[in-house]
Amino acid sequence: MNIIPLFGGVIFSALGIYVCYDYRRFNKNALKIKGRVLRYEEYIAKDTDNIKRKAYRPFFEFTVNGSTYVVKSKTSFHSKIIPVGHYADVLYHKGDEENARLAEGNGAGLGILFIALSLPAYYFGLFH
Repeated sequence: MNIIPLFGGVIFSALGIYVCYDYRRFNKNALKIKGRVLRYEEYIAKDTDNIKRKAYRPFFEFTVNGSTYVVKSKTSFHSKIIPVGHYADVLYHKGDEENARLAEGNGAGLGILFIALSLPAYYFGLFH
């Protein structure tokens, strides 16, 4: 048994389970409305190989009961997936509109990826 890959597997699977749980928890009671992308924050992000890549974080607005909310997305993208000025689906919880999310970037795919990446780590940790 090799402890380092096993530890990595535990971390990756825990992270994946959390991302999937958060996706399900948020979407379970989320309301959907149309919002408009206002602009993108552009920044340089480093990946695990120290390769620098441009990332884009959208700012969007939506109106609920006459109140307009402007939200900086917590999700970044490799491209400007929704053009500035275009409308997109926004998911929010009543009373917590400041934490709204674009439906486009709110998926369980990242969680599934982390879980899938944990499987080889478990294999090498337990059997090598």
